[in-house]
This record gives sequence, structure tokens and C-alpha cells, in this order.
Amino acid sequence: MSDLHSRRRILAAALISALSLLPATTALAQSNDADRDYREAVAHCESHPQPSVRYVVVDAARMRSLPRAEGGAVTSVPIGAEVKVQCVFGEWVRATSERPNPSVGWIRADLLGSRAPTAASLEQDYRRAAGAERRTIAERAIALRPFARDSHQLAIDAAQADGDSAAAQAATLRRERMTAPKVERLAGEPRLLFGVDGGYLTTIARIDGRGRYADAAAPDSTYAVWRGFHLYRNGAVDGLVQIIDRGEAVGLGMEAQVRRPPATERDQRLSGLASNESLGAGAAVIAAKVSADERRAVERELRSVLTRQRMDRAAVDKALRPYDEEERSGLRVHALDLAGGKRLLVATAVAAVPPRNADQADTTLDSVLLLEASGKQYRKVGEVARETGGDGVESHSFHDALDLDGDGVAELIFRLHQYEGSEYQIWSQQSGQWKPIYAGGYVGV
Repeated sequence: MSDLHSRRRILAAALISALSLLPATTALAQSNDADRDYREAVAHCESHPQPSVRYVVVDAARMRSLPRAEGGAVTSVPIGAEVKVQCVFGEWVRATSERPNPSVGWIRADLLGSRAPTAASLEQDYRRAAGAERRTIAERAIALRPFARDSHQLAIDAAQADGDSAAAQAATLRRERMTAPKVERLAGEPRLLFGVDGGYLTTIARIDGRGRYADAAAPDSTYAVWRGFHLYRNGAVDGLVQIIDRGEAVGLGMEAQVRRPPATERDQRLSGLASNESLGAGAAVIAAKVSADERRAVERELRSVLTRQRMDRAAVDKALRPYDEEERSGLRVHALDLAGGKRLLVATAVAAVPPRNADQADTTLDSVLLLEASGKQYRKVGEVARETGGDGVESHSFHDALDLDGDGVAELIFRLHQYEGSEYQIWSQQSGQWKPIYAGGYVGV
């Protein structure tokens, strides 16, 4: 465990110990006061409705559980977001917002306006303002459009006008980091491998100088906002990804939203691999198409494998149909051209297995088949064929191929989907056969 985590555990234990010394009646009284205040505020809101639509006009407006500054934070609503006001209660309004997620709570009325701020309106406000007010408006412009160079230029100009060269230099560096990101490697940080799926990034493993994989145990700094990483897709480098929202725990794992410049937000179709340093690209090229003969060879061999395993025939038939994204079942085939001229067919097939009796739980047919192709000759070099279900359900989907350990030979990376989560699985070729050698990057319950 890292020193940071150790310190946190010590501080947490000290806090719990201190809180345990407080009189129970004090905590109960505070809870009762908060409940009473909440009920009174909501009752006022229901009896004096004043519906309207307002917009956040500051960097971010804190939504609270009670109409007071010490009320617990519900969420932080970003600049420009629409909020639907239900009522006014003194200096506060009760409102709902869909950003960053559906929420209801109390927001200070002076943080809202009748119109959503725009780049043009903020620039006009900036020109009319002076001194510290200009800096405040510049920060709002950056919050509204963080990847626009002209937003950052306002902050640079404001600092220069005040004669603050240090602030101007810091604003310039921030502009370059946000609008022209570069890959960043932290001091003393090992080589890290990340999975990118649906525009989210999660750490799979650390890789040492001998090509060995181990759990990353990444600290919070790994997921720092605006940090950049190399992006790899289809076995090749494809620019970079940049973290745009801090890492958040997802059950037992950690992930962060990323963008692929010049995109300005997360793309839910973005997938691949990422790293904090250069990895060996070009050891595998994913072909654009699979020939009809190759697909027939896969179907023939996979049916033979599953039949020998005495898999349910109806499930096998369904698994060999073209993949259905909506049902998440069927056959997917990828062709990889490996270094040295070899061609590898990577097939994954998934289907629901009909229950054999009323008491049987639903199960899934999960299969992987690897065929080495040479002309019209095919040799099986790896397979998975099993029924899986319950809390231990797992199914494979091919994710990418890349030389991860720098030996010039590609590894295969699969996404291993589970009951309420997923992780990544790395396969390597050993003695002519492909086998899984590491699994990590779990996100889920």
C-alpha cells in the first residue's frame, strides 16, 4: 500500500476515533435540526411555487441539500447549464438540473441568470470590466470553453494588464496543456498500460523491464485532469487521449473520462489501449476485411470445437450467427497480420444457453478460437469453449493487439465481460499456442 493511502487510513481512523467521542445527543440534535430545516424549506417551496428557467453564470454552481452555505453538497452544476427553478427561498432557489447528472437541490440565486453565458457575451463583459473582475470573467470563459485558445487568451491578457508576469506565464502553460496536450510521464512512474472503452480510461497493468505484468495500484495522481497518454488502436499509435474528468471509483475499479483531440468531450465510441510511454506498434495490423473462405474456416472449426464439448446445439447455432449488438450474441471475426508474415484469425462467439430444466440458472456459451492461416490451410493455435453463468459469468470480446513488452511480438488483448463488471485479459503465444497470461483493469461491483 502506498504512503499516501497509509496516511489516508491513519487520518480516517483518527477522525472516526474523534467523532466517536462526541456526545451522541449532539449528533442526533444536529440531524433533527437539518431534517426540520429541510422539511420547512420544501413545505415553503410547495406552497409558494415560482417556476422558471435559469442558467448557471459562474464557473460552477454548488447545489446543496439545504438552503444554506453549510448544507451538504449534492453536485456541482457547470457554467451554462440550464436549471429548472421550483421556488425561491430567501437568497436560494430550489431547482433541478440534468448536468452533470440529474439532481435536485438548493442553489444560491445570485449564481444564476436569465440567459446562458456565451463566448461572445463573456468577451463583452471582459471588455467592460477591469482588474480582478477581468480575471474572474476570463476563468468563466475557460470553464465554458476549456479547449478554445481565445478563452485562455483572456486570462493571459488580464494577468499581463495587471503586470503579473508569473500569472501570465502560468496561464500560458495552462493554455498549452489544455489546447495542445502532450503525453505526460510522472517522476518515478512505471510503464503503465490502460484500457480505453466507451471514452473511459482504466489502468490494466504496470509492465516492468522484463515484460512482466502486475497490478498497477495506480495512485490518484495517475488520473489527474488534463493529463495526456499515447493512444493505440488497431495495433498502431493513433494520437493521444487526454483526461477531461477526474478518476472516479466504479465499484472496485477506477476510471476517468478522456477525449481524443480535437474532440472537446468524451466519445462513447472511443476504444483502444493507452500508455504513459511509447509501446511497440506495428507488430500486428488488424485487417479491414476477413475473406469469405476465412470466415467459413472459423465457423467450421468453431462448430467442431463446441460440438466436441457437448455444447447445446441451439446455442451453438445462435453463437455462429453474425454478431447482434443489441442482443450481444453471435460471432465476431478479426484478421491480424502479424510481424513475420503470419496471419491470425481471432474469433469470439457468445450466446445464451437455454435452461435444461426449470431450476437451472441462465448460462452463457463463451468461446474464443484462434486460427493461424497460411493460404487455405488453417491451424488451431488457441481456444476457449465453456458454459459460464451466475455470479461468475464471463464472456470474451477482442479488444486490440499490440507489442506490450517490447519483444517485437504482439500480444492479444480481450475484454472479459462479467456479471456486473469487466476487465482486460492479455494473451501471449508460447510454444506455438496462444494462452491468457494476465488479467487486470477490473471495473465493476
